[in-house]
Amino acid sequence: MNLSKFSSDKKFLAAVVAVGMIFTLTTAAAPAQAAKTTLVVGSTQGIPQLNPITRTFAYDQTLYGVLWSALTKWKPDGSIGPDLAKSWKMNAAGTQWIFDLRTGAKFSDGSAMDAKAVKAVIEYTIDPKTVTQESNNLKMISKVTASGSKLTIDLSAPNSLLHVALSGVKILKVNEVPTFNVKPSSSGPFMVKDFSPNVSLTIVRNPKYFGVASKLTEIKFVKLSDPTAAVTALRSGNIDVMYQLPLGDAAPLKRDKKLQILASKSSTMSVTWEYDLTSAPFNNLKARQAVAYATNRAAILKAAYKGFGAVTSYNTIVPDNSIWQCGSAAGLTKYTFDLQKAKALFAEAGLKSFTWWGVSGALPEFDAMGQVLQADLKSIGIDMKIENNEVGTWAAKFYPAGLTYPNILLPNYQSVPAEPGFSMNFLLSGRAESNWNSKAYDAAFAKALGTMDEKKRKAAWCDAMLMENKELPLITPLVFSVLHAAQANVRGAWVEGTGTLHLEGISIK
Repeated sequence: MNLSKFSSDKKFLAAVVAVGMIFTLTTAAAPAQAAKTTLVVGSTQGIPQLNPITRTFAYDQTLYGVLWSALTKWKPDGSIGPDLAKSWKMNAAGTQWIFDLRTGAKFSDGSAMDAKAVKAVIEYTIDPKTVTQESNNLKMISKVTASGSKLTIDLSAPNSLLHVALSGVKILKVNEVPTFNVKPSSSGPFMVKDFSPNVSLTIVRNPKYFGVASKLTEIKFVKLSDPTAAVTALRSGNIDVMYQLPLGDAAPLKRDKKLQILASKSSTMSVTWEYDLTSAPFNNLKARQAVAYATNRAAILKAAYKGFGAVTSYNTIVPDNSIWQCGSAAGLTKYTFDLQKAKALFAEAGLKSFTWWGVSGALPEFDAMGQVLQADLKSIGIDMKIENNEVGTWAAKFYPAGLTYPNILLPNYQSVPAEPGFSMNFLLSGRAESNWNSKAYDAAFAKALGTMDEKKRKAAWCDAMLMENKELPLITPLVFSVLHAAQANVRGAWVEGTGTLHLEGISIK
């Protein structure tokens, strides 16, 4: 974040004071300018729908803090705190959790936001017919009971992190789901005024909100034609906040005292390269190891992400600088850039060529990564063809998990919280598009998740992380910082490690 710097020229300040004193003798003081209470957020993306349970894109999550509450919520320091739930506790086995809810909380339409309402939304979330990314974190829930202000959740397996998982279950009125995009009743500090899918959204302050009222009365989300138009709108003051600033624009904007860069203190946004472990050539561990050693992580970080991030030398979804990273002390291999070692492994695997399956237009960093890797591979006699595709064609090649895509290396992103329970779960059987179905990994993950003591849980995560490091179900070259930008007078915005932009505490000075 940029802060304005002010001069301390004493003669200049004295002159200003003198002029000010004379002026006050002859002219009435001007009234103080009223604080701006409408915020405009601009993005090149549109918001396709409003249901926070069946979210579609990362941009949707910008709405979470302003429109929705949950039992718990992420705080700027990276910890989990109370939201609708005042407090919670679990039994010694970690198989039952009891949440004590605030009394008198209401949805924006005035209806009760009580334990029964929360029970309904949790059951909606875990219903197999509901398509949601949250279900994987909640599949161990066997029973939800509402009684007064108490919500009891029974589990089929121990889970030490249920309170964290429930931060992703935003409280909505389940009976509104069939017509949700019309004007849903919100549970957060704002409510929907007008919504045009993929075009614009206007939200206004929710007078029924149980928490601290926002200093803003209105937030408008507008769609801009392209990144250049968005940056121009920010510079001209037509928008107050820009969602996802292109990394190439960060350096010049950082020098502009009228603007500020918004970024997380510690990123957990992983770049992952996926391949199909059920088909050649990447069903061969030596082929995967060859790619890992041929990856110049530092050069890729500089070329594709302008240095905004950090390399992941252990090739794990958990970053090197995470408190949960086990590192060399736990036996993890550090995949340093070594083209000769890569060349030998490629030869042993019998791999001479493969294809980089990228995205055309929307993600230039994917192309930049591919070009760095392509040049390095060419120097050791490996031919990697770069094939860019429209995003729908790109995704259909590998998503959902279970598809076969031989001889392809595919760049992707994983936006996950820091705690391994919500990042390493991507590698569970049936989850990752790389089709790594390891019963041993599943068992190690379940053991760690069910370990109540944090120190013992870290040791348990190391067992699973070691498998990831040795088997290379993904290539994870780095984590990068998702950047957003705002006018310098915007206060209270913050960014999660996942890149999610939070606006719920925002104001304009």
